[in-house]
Amino acid sequence: MIPLRDQEILRERFQRELTSRVRIDYFTQRRSPLYVPGREECAYCEETRTLLEEMAALGERIALTVHELSEATKLAAELGVDRAPGIVIRGQTNRPVRFFGIPSGNEFPGFVETLIDAARGSVDLKPETVKQLRKIKSDVQVRVFVTPTCPHCPALARTAHKLALQSPRVKVDVIEISEFPTLSQRYGIRAVPTTVIGDKVLLPGVMDETTLLQSIMRVAEGKTIATGESKPGSSSALPSPQAGQTSGAGLILPR
Repeated sequence: MIPLRDQEILRERFQRELTSRVRIDYFTQRRSPLYVPGREECAYCEETRTLLEEMAALGERIALTVHELSEATKLAAELGVDRAPGIVIRGQTNRPVRFFGIPSGNEFPGFVETLIDAARGSVDLKPETVKQLRKIKSDVQVRVFVTPTCPHCPALARTAHKLALQSPRVKVDVIEISEFPTLSQRYGIRAVPTTVIGDKVLLPGVMDETTLLQSIMRVAEGKTIATGESKPGSSSALPSPQAGQTSGAGLILPR
């Protein structure tokens, strides 16, 4: 899936910047020959596995383990995985960050950067952000819904994953929403990026580091967020289910 010329670029980056071992646990799902009520077939499980295997082959410090979701329920529960394709990255701090769906298109560069951040064990955040994160006393679930074609999604997804790598209290899932139509219906997602915090607050649009942190902290403290308080920025309309079936193609590599 990764063009040969770009594989060399990634190989050099991984050799230079993966300063310690990083683990990828990939949870996949076999296609069922029978109709199972409530079960979503995994549209890109095989493609996601191929992509991750190619990435792991480019870095000797990348340890990839593939799990069948139905056969690894205990580990999946421990790592916060409840659907496939589900990807968990753990590095120096052993703080899991999750990506559900295939990390392709505009999301691929940020996925690579998150992998490198996890291996490094440190992230580039404002000193005030790091200080404020220490004040969070209870776990907060953050879900960022994205699509591979959205130009506004990668920055928000990256910021959320940075917060999760910095704080053990911030639990982040980045979700490629076109692969999970039931989640789209459950949360009423109409555009991306959309952020759901603690299953209590839904915030459409782009947020910078400070705004996202403030929103997370208000939810953690049990405070409300008034409409418009988050000052969301640009967003892209959510593609139709038909469009989502082809949105996984194409990689954009970080340089």
